[in-house]
Formats: sequence, structure tokens, C-alpha cells
Amino acid sequence: MRWKIKGLVFCEQQQSVVIGQNTLRIEPMMSDLLAYFCRHPNQILSKEQLLEDVWHGRYVSDNTVSKLITKLRKVLRDDARAPEFIITVPKRGYRFVTAVEAIQALHDTPATTAPSTSSTSSHFTQKIIVLSCVLLAIVALTWFALNNNDSPTPFLSAKALTSDKGAEYLPSFAADGIRLAYMNNEGENFKLYVKNMYSGEQIEVSHGSGSSTGPGNWNDAGNQLVYLVATAESCEYFIREFNGLLMSEPTLIHTCRPGSYGAIKFTHDDNTLIFSESAETGQPYSLYSLDRETGKIQWLVQPDIHLGGNSQFDIHPKQNKVLISSPNEQQWEEFYQLDLDTQQLRLLFKLNSYICCGIWSHDGEHVVLMGEHPAHEIVQYALDGSNKTVLFDSALPLHRPERHSNGVDYAFTAFKYDLNVDEFSITKQQTRSLLNDTFDENLAVMAPQGNQVAYISLSSGNEELWLYDRETDKKKKVTQFADGRHYVDLAWSPDELKVAALSLNAIHLIDLRTGKAQILPLPEKEFRGMSFKSSHQLAFSMQLGANWQVVEFDLLDNSMVRLDPRWQSVQYHIEPDDWLWVDQAGHWYQGAQAKPLTPPSPNLSAFYGRQFNLKKSGEYIAFYAWQAQQLEIYKLGADRPVATLNSQVGHFSLTGDTVLISQNSSKTIESDIYQTYGVNSPY
Repeated sequence: MRWKIKGLVFCEQQQSVVIGQNTLRIEPMMSDLLAYFCRHPNQILSKEQLLEDVWHGRYVSDNTVSKLITKLRKVLRDDARAPEFIITVPKRGYRFVTAVEAIQALHDTPATTAPSTSSTSSHFTQKIIVLSCVLLAIVALTWFALNNNDSPTPFLSAKALTSDKGAEYLPSFAADGIRLAYMNNEGENFKLYVKNMYSGEQIEVSHGSGSSTGPGNWNDAGNQLVYLVATAESCEYFIREFNGLLMSEPTLIHTCRPGSYGAIKFTHDDNTLIFSESAETGQPYSLYSLDRETGKIQWLVQPDIHLGGNSQFDIHPKQNKVLISSPNEQQWEEFYQLDLDTQQLRLLFKLNSYICCGIWSHDGEHVVLMGEHPAHEIVQYALDGSNKTVLFDSALPLHRPERHSNGVDYAFTAFKYDLNVDEFSITKQQTRSLLNDTFDENLAVMAPQGNQVAYISLSSGNEELWLYDRETDKKKKVTQFADGRHYVDLAWSPDELKVAALSLNAIHLIDLRTGKAQILPLPEKEFRGMSFKSSHQLAFSMQLGANWQVVEFDLLDNSMVRLDPRWQSVQYHIEPDDWLWVDQAGHWYQGAQAKPLTPPSPNLSAFYGRQFNLKKSGEYIAFYAWQAQQLEIYKLGADRPVATLNSQVGHFSLTGDTVLISQNSSKTIESDIYQTYGVNSPY
């Protein structure tokens, strides 16, 4: 069915919108939603009705509906503040208010539409438009086939392969294209399943209730599965033989270092496998090969180690080569090719963006990966980094794709989560929801005086800095970035006129009065633990030699001063008594005079990722226990917490007796595994 909607034509079968001389391809779910609106004009449609009739009862959150409507509004160029197409009816749903008319082609079947009084001439004109659209599409496709044999055909649709409770990750298809190995997590240990995609039957590859299992990887023949089994005290790789869904007892092939949660894959020789391993939890990864016959472990030639190291790799679909995704010294992602026969390592290209995890394309002549943050696309590059092509566009954020064994499609994880901010009063022992709309809010930090909260929101489709007033409950967007930058921490200046925002390899200073941001003139490196000492002095830690050391940057003259190398971290606060110091031996100190402090937990690290791991405000001290996914709050000198808050996200803010924590809207992150469907797909 084709529809005339105000000044555009919507081709339902082709999943495209024609606006003037431009034809825009839209994603399948967006096409289904727009078609449903066209069939129900001027009706108030609740989210429940849309979930039932458009998503056909498949579990998705309200956030998914809202995000897809936001994306549809962008396609229609509809301003939500003065809508011409989609009106939001508070607490009731949505209404499609523009005039809609079905364009009846010869092969179309009649549809129920809004009444039309168009003339015969108008019908003739509409048919000419439709025929022109079809002819142009045929001409374009013919030219495309004849002149662009190296260009991929974008995928028009995708279908969910899993619908388990919780999150599904890291799909791996066996050679028959029927059996799918994947990981599932419901909030505790990871589980590994093998599922028959035709019958729906599945089995768990289990090693006991106390262990996490996966990821798994099939050999070329699809009769062996290799996988990781890990606990806090152990790390092991096993192989099982498979005949359909019947599996053998496990065979241990390698014992890895405890705390090393890596991955392992078959090469095209079943006796040789490639795996990633770290020295211990939190340490960077390196790549190794394993010879099953001899048990020999060999370190592979690989890029220099930065950040998390070389944990992301993929085996070429036809040749004895490895693709390595590795961050460089400037924190940008580089893509290398390692020839396993010659041990020759070659840099293919790098991308100066927050992006990750490349795999070989099916032909082995391109690199495929998820798009730039926030990742809603699967993109492809030539081996020199040129010719970027979008293969698939999604309404949901995506994780690294994997090749389907049918030689055409890709499987990937799409997430359905909504990050909100809660406020907890320590004295009242009460929690209230602070920021809880249908978009992610993250990195909430309270201003020194406690009246305002700075945070990052994805409500515009990109990460932007927002302010929330705790007295009036009003929110205001500060920045207009509209790019792919990704922030990992925020810090207020003492005068509350600026916010420093830490990104992948830079520090951005944002003026709250104008919304303008400037990147500080610093080397492109990893920075951690950012705080203001004064309104014009910003401190942070950077790696100098083998150690993390504190540097103070003067915003007035752009000068830098390195503090005593004794300190790996200094956390300044508007109250000098709340300053926190950590020396190179991991000992803690407090106050302007750096007096010894005994933390609530032994061997507490200075950092959790890029952020401070422990914070102090007056008589309270708090830290994030990442293994238990809890924020623990103590009074100074006490050995028992006064409060323990569940949190899947480690970032928090402590001011006075108030704590801000980021929380998922559900206790477990929801995600499913999807598969694209190419035009030439045999499945």
C-alpha cells in the first residue's frame, strides 16, 4: 500500500518515504508504525494498543515506543512542540492528525482509509507519481547492480531470534544455520544456550550454578563448541562435541588466569584456537594462540597495549588471518590485520570516534562494526577505512554484530533499557525518583550548593548536557552538540558557572551561561579522576611512565603543574576537609593536610573506570562495590554501612546527606538477539 500524507508519499512495501525529489529508506518497525498511523488517522492510540498491534505483543518497553515515534517525527520533519503529523495526548497516547489518502495501484488490495474527496485528475496524478517512483527505483537498482558490484545492499529488516528474560549477548551460528549459541544474563551469572532456530528447542551448556558460562564459538564444521567457564576464583576454556542438540561431556583445553574474562575462537584448523587473556581482573588483554595437540601457548604479534588492550578480535571467514580492534595511545580505535601464517601485523585504518569491535565482512574484503555512539547502525568500511556504508539502521542501540553462517546476514544484540536517576536521603533513609523520562539520563552530579543537578541525556538522540533545578523541578538543555561524543564523567566548578565533561580522550569545558564547549589543550590520552580545586584550577590523573599521577590545569593561562609523584589520585571538594588522596601504594588520606584514612573496604581502588571510586561529604563516605552491584554508604570510622543501594551503574554523586545514583528502569537490562534479512538471503 502507498499513502499520500500531506506533502510526501509513503511506499509501505518499499519501506520508503518520498519527499520532493528525495527518497528516504526507513527501518521496518518505523514503516509498520507509520502504516498503522495511516490506517487509524485522527484516533487516539495508546501505547498499549501500539504494542499489541504494531509490535504484536512482543515485549518491549514504553521507551521503545517513544524512541521510535521520535525517530519517525524526524523523518516527517515534525516538530513535537508544534506538531503537524503526530500529537502526543498526555496520559492517553498519540494521534496522527494530518490528512491521509491511500494511493490505489493496480496490484494493491483495498484498505480502510480516511474519506477522500480527490478528483479523477488527482487520482491520475497520484498514479503517475507511483509509477514514476517504481520506474526510478528499477533504474536505480539496475544502475547499482551494473556499476557498483563492490557496494553492499543495505538490509531492510531484522527479526528477533531470542526473547528470553534478561539480556542476550554474543551470538554464534553453527554451519547449518539452524543452531545458535548465545549468552543470557538475568542479573547474576551468565548462562550459555544452544537453540534450534527451526523448532525453538534449546539446551543449556551448564557447569554448575556458581559459574558464568560463555561466550561460545563454533568450529567451521559446526560439530564442536568452545567456550569460557569462570568464577571469581577460576577461569577455564572447554570444548564439547555436538550432534544436533546432543552434546558430549566437556573437555578442558586451557586454564586461564582467574579474573580474566576473555573470549576464544576456532581458526580454520580445529587444533588451533585464538583467545584473549589478562593478568587479572581490570588488567588489559593480550592475544594468544593455543595448539590443542601439544598444549603450547604462544603470544601473538599484536598492537601495543592501551586501555583494555586487545580483547576484541575476529577470524577471517576464508583465510588464516585475524582482525584486531585495538585502542591506540590517543584512545582512538585502530583496526589491524594479523596473518597467522607469517605473523605479519598490518594497520588497516583507524577511526577518530567512539566506536568499537570490528569483524570481517562475509567476503573478507571489508570491516563491519556497530556505528558511532549512540550506536543504532551496522556500518561497513573498506579495508583502508574508506567507503563507509550503513548496512542496517535500528530504533534500538546495538552491540557488535556477528556474521551469520548463511554467508549473507548478520546477527547482533539490540538493547532495551532506560537509565534513570534516583535521589537518596541518608538521614531520612528515603529514595525518590529524580529523572525518569523515557530516555537515558546518566552521570548526574549535584552542584556544590545542592540546588542544581548536571546530567547527560539522550532525549535528542545524542548526548547533551542538561540541568535540573531541585527546587522548581524544571529541566533545561544546555548544549547543542548533535554529534557522536560520549562522556564518562562530569564535574562542577565551585562557582557553578562551568561543568567539566570527560570524554574518551579529552576534557571539555562547558559554559553553563552560553552552552558553548571548548576542548582543553591536552594530549589525546586517557584521563581519570577529574575535580576542580578552584574555579580556574582543574585536577585529573593521567598515566606518566608506569604510574598514574595528578596534574593540575590552569584555565586562565592553560598551564599545567604535576603534583608530587607520590600521588596517583587527588579528589578536590568545595570543603577542604573532604579532599581525598591516594598514593602509589594505594593508601588513602583525607583533608587539605592529607591525614591517613582507613577506607571502609580493604584494597579499595582509587578509580572505578574513569571515575572516582570513593567519595566523602562531611561525616559520610561512599563507594561502589562493583562485584555486588551496590553502593555502600558509611559514617566515618564505622565498620557497617548505614545504607546499601542497588545499582547496575557505578557512577554516583554524594553531597551533604544526599546521594544521586543512576538506575536502570528494570532490575535487569533487557536485550534480544536479532538477525538481518538480506534480499538474497537463503534463509
